[in-house]
Amino acid sequence: MKPYKELTRLGRLRRLRLLANKALEEYGMTGSKLTFTHYEGNVIFRVDVPGSSLNKDRSDPYVPNRYNLRILSTSNAEGIASELTWLAALRAEAGIPVPEPIPTVDGKLLTRIVTPGVPEGKYVSLMRWVDGRRLTVKSMRPLHLKAWGQLVGRLHQFAAGWQAPEGFERPVWDWHGQLGEGVLRYPTDELIASMPPHFQEPFKLVSEQTREVMESFGKGPYAYGMIHADMFLENVLFKKGEPRIIDFEDCGFGYWMFDIGVVLAQWPWTEDFPLVRDSFFDGYSSVRVLPDEQLKHLDLFMAAQHATMVLWSSAFIRNDPGMLEEYEEWRNDEGNKLLRYFDR
Repeated sequence: MKPYKELTRLGRLRRLRLLANKALEEYGMTGSKLTFTHYEGNVIFRVDVPGSSLNKDRSDPYVPNRYNLRILSTSNAEGIASELTWLAALRAEAGIPVPEPIPTVDGKLLTRIVTPGVPEGKYVSLMRWVDGRRLTVKSMRPLHLKAWGQLVGRLHQFAAGWQAPEGFERPVWDWHGQLGEGVLRYPTDELIASMPPHFQEPFKLVSEQTREVMESFGKGPYAYGMIHADMFLENVLFKKGEPRIIDFEDCGFGYWMFDIGVVLAQWPWTEDFPLVRDSFFDGYSSVRVLPDEQLKHLDLFMAAQHATMVLWSSAFIRNDPGMLEEYEEWRNDEGNKLLRYFDR
């Protein structure tokens, strides 16, 4: 049998489908239908269990008998288990509609599956399938943004008082993790030098200001705790006007303003931005209130999001030159957005 690492993408998918079928045995779902949905790092299969629920509870945020089976690309068991622990807490303790992890028949949230075709094995998790659809920047209305703000406020409010269990391990999205060398394999100075010249000085200015502000905030619960860290529109589903956040793969410890900056950084160039901002904060402030000393830095945190993408795309270019054109387009798009903050 050809070694797994020497297989083509299609060859790996074929073997991972066999692995996914074996994983279903661990969850007592043998005979369920597997549908491939995604392969970008992790491999995702939709799982449909035979049978139907005709009387679906309208308050239930999940599609009955449907699950998301995730074959993980990482071998960091502690990190994955911690993500699942956080999701379980958000659902069970805070009542927030997130992808709820499903334990195996042995009660484990995370399992490692080994097959002859993948002898080194893969970690697998199973989560309930969140019901809803994605909206676009243009289709979002004030009621959606207010509801989204309320949900983010609930998440932050719960996180501010939540105590992580012993052994809990998630990324730290402070300045070092976001704009420093926390998760990148290259020195930041080298990555900056590789950027187009007209992005370098703006990047340095935003990065340094972000560092100063984050340090001034400290890491108390009034400013810092467990955040989603990737709350773009593609990771939020809506059902009858109610938002449901998905894809917590990047969740970690960071600043509340980082989460909010990611959300609102999708609108500054539209004429609707003041309405978008105010609607979001109408919802957020109905749950919790952030001090003005944090809110006044909203533009900086939005700019920092684009600066982060400029830095990371530069690292991706170094890491995978074969994708140069795609990553350069990404860097140029984010860099041009970063420059526009100097006109605001």
